Amino acid sequence: MSNEELKNTENSQPETEVNSEETSASAEQTAETVNETPVVETAAEEKVEAVAETTPEPEAAKKEEPKAEESADSKPEANKSDDSETEDKAHYNSVVSSLEKLIGTEETINVEVIAKAKGGLRVVYDSVPLFLPASHFSLERNVKDDKLEAAVNTSFEVKVTEVKQIGDGKIVIVSRKELIQKELWEKIKVGEELTGKVSSITNFGVFLDLGGVEGLIHVSRLSHSHIDNPKNHFNKGDELTVKVVEVDQKNGKISLSKKALEDSPWKGAEEKYKAGESVKGKIKRLTDFGAYVELEPGVEGLLRVSELSWAKRINKPSDMLEENQEIELKVIQISEEKGQAALSLKQNQENPWPALAEKYSKGSEATGKVEKVFEKGAIIRINDEVDAFMPISRISALKENENDKPLKVGAEIAVKVIDSTAKDESLVVSPVLTEEQQEKLNNRREKRERAPRKPVQNIQTSGGSISFGDLLSKSALDSLNKDSK
Repeated sequence: MSNEELKNTENSQPETEVNSEETSASAEQTAETVNETPVVETAAEEKVEAVAETTPEPEAAKKEEPKAEESADSKPEANKSDDSETEDKAHYNSVVSSLEKLIGTEETINVEVIAKAKGGLRVVYDSVPLFLPASHFSLERNVKDDKLEAAVNTSFEVKVTEVKQIGDGKIVIVSRKELIQKELWEKIKVGEELTGKVSSITNFGVFLDLGGVEGLIHVSRLSHSHIDNPKNHFNKGDELTVKVVEVDQKNGKISLSKKALEDSPWKGAEEKYKAGESVKGKIKRLTDFGAYVELEPGVEGLLRVSELSWAKRINKPSDMLEENQEIELKVIQISEEKGQAALSLKQNQENPWPALAEKYSKGSEATGKVEKVFEKGAIIRINDEVDAFMPISRISALKENENDKPLKVGAEIAVKVIDSTAKDESLVVSPVLTEEQQEKLNNRREKRERAPRKPVQNIQTSGGSISFGDLLSKSALDSLNKDSK
């Protein structure tokens, strides 16, 4: 509310609070009117008074009457004036008292605008002057003077928000803002098309001013094409036509969609990009789990990291792809209804596993490079054409002691193939040990075998007595015995 508006005191309603210090001029001006004349003059009365002031009095009226008669005539007139003033004040107080009871209720009154005042409008109800602050005339933040002036001599419904005591008089504050907002909310229905102006832009969407209330166009509903940052596509003040998709009046939220009014670029995509066929696309975005590839504006498919290579384990797509790079892929799956497509780079190439399984058959040896070491083992890249898996149990043979970490990323290592399966696209290897390493490994095994084993309690079953150890593999038992030392 502006400084020129009459603002409410600390006892007023939340939405119609008025700072009495900032608007003392308006309040005092209105209070003086109340104190001098409880009954406000209507436009018609003011006009009559103006005519009376400009009309010459008859000559007879100007003649001076005898003092005795003047005194006799004036007494009844004075009494009549006093009685009228008393009646006016009684009426004023009665109306104000009834209006005070409406504060905080849903009841409304119909008022007539008689003049534009400082900070708002002078309105009248049942011959009693009231004050309507400019900020409560409409839903606009700053109401222009021409709109306030245009409201003079009109009437509308308002709610009483406060009765403010100013000296010996009172000022009744009213508002129509809540009523306009309620009416606007009732007009906004799901499925309707509305036009509004962009009021603010965030990373997650665009807020649209719908004439007093704001709605949100979430970034996912701005366009069929992917939009990373709405600030790069929209400006404050832009006029947009949208569709209402959700209305939550209780929480004051309106969800809008601009995309819903656009033709879907996915229409006919299943016919145009058939599953199993090769297509060309441009990489738009790279993520840790894959890459989004644009087939045409608004139509994007996901190329998962697992579909990048037949024989190599790619940690992240950026290791082999770049944004805006054009590639040829194969469509695995596509859904026009969901607007989704699954793509594959490796399936657009010949499967090398039959040849790899034959080249690196069981028992063959090769040289590899350590690509990754993790809890369950390590990834060894052989001849830069296939990635093999080395189990942790095989890596332990290289340890000099229990705390030793024998494999380091980037190191070269000689390996022996212990399993090769083209069907499962799997190649498992173990390190090639030197005579010294093999001898140390044998000594550790013998030491574990000679160590006393911890007795295991037998379990009684319907088939007889068995031990818990009978349920474990030899490697698991060796591990338990080792831990018991």
